Amino acid sequence: MKTGCRVAALLSVAVLVTGASTTRADDALRLNEIQVLGSHNSYKLAMPADNFAALKARNPTVAESLEYAHLPLSEQLDLGLRKLELDVFYDPDGSRFPGRTTLSGSRFPVLHVQNLDDRSSCPDLLTCLGEVAAWSSAHPTHVPIFISFNAKDDVIDQPGFLVPLPFDEDAWLAMDAEIRAVLGEGLVEPRSVIRDGRRVWPTVDDVRGGFVTILDEGGSKRATYAGRWAERAMFATLPEGEPGAAILIINDPVADFERIQRLVRSGYIVRTRADADTREARSNDTHRREKAFASGAQLVSTDYYLPASPFGTDYVVALPDGMRCNPLLRPPSCQLTE
Repeated sequence: MKTGCRVAALLSVAVLVTGASTTRADDALRLNEIQVLGSHNSYKLAMPADNFAALKARNPTVAESLEYAHLPLSEQLDLGLRKLELDVFYDPDGSRFPGRTTLSGSRFPVLHVQNLDDRSSCPDLLTCLGEVAAWSSAHPTHVPIFISFNAKDDVIDQPGFLVPLPFDEDAWLAMDAEIRAVLGEGLVEPRSVIRDGRRVWPTVDDVRGGFVTILDEGGSKRATYAGRWAERAMFATLPEGEPGAAILIINDPVADFERIQRLVRSGYIVRTRADADTREARSNDTHRREKAFASGAQLVSTDYYLPASPFGTDYVVALPDGMRCNPLLRPPSCQLTE
């Protein structure tokens, strides 16, 4: 695993060879001044055919909302995506999801919905992060990769559905430990950004080859995790103004367009969604996509970084090379390159 010193050395070479990301050395591009493309539920494969058919017979609307799938994580990164999302369950002894964590020893299986939508391109947290870290090692000057996590413990009140374990302090400590073990010194942690109640984002060049991890949770899970935010590996998605607040998840760029713009201008990083539940892809409706980009949200997630051909439309969400300088914060002349 690369160290901070190695990243800095590689950066120095990259700047000499390719030039700085902006034209002025005293106005370096900061991490909150970019906009990158990401995928939603990045690990997800198509539902098992029998599960999908049974669900569609019972609830076609829900079935349609789950009718999407993704390439392996490394292939998404090859396409320029720099925002990934993983759903994790807590399985400390490997008994709840047999076989998923056997090889890696991870305590966190990765899947969407237990007993239903449970096929993943990488089976557990250590394996998924390992794939990302391996890609990073092969591309050491990449723009930092953002990875958000849902900690899944919802109970599905139906016969035969597994009852997941809740996320307690032991789970949070174990999850942080796995993230740090794989991503190492490339990890940008909350305590390095939030200083004296202010958000001081590093320059992109200072953290090339690095990673930012985000806990996408609210309620008691967020409160428990964020109570010790300065010790954590992940940024908790706290409301603006709270201690530890730096990254927010605001899924609707249409209804919350002005709010997202205000937060971005205030120095927060925001993740939003260009589409949801396959609706835009089916109808080729690009309004939400355009609002997402125009909002200035730094992280724009989609299920369709490739055209939605299964639905007979050309709907796609794309940025040149998957990333650009943030249109709300930087002039059109700004260039972001890898």
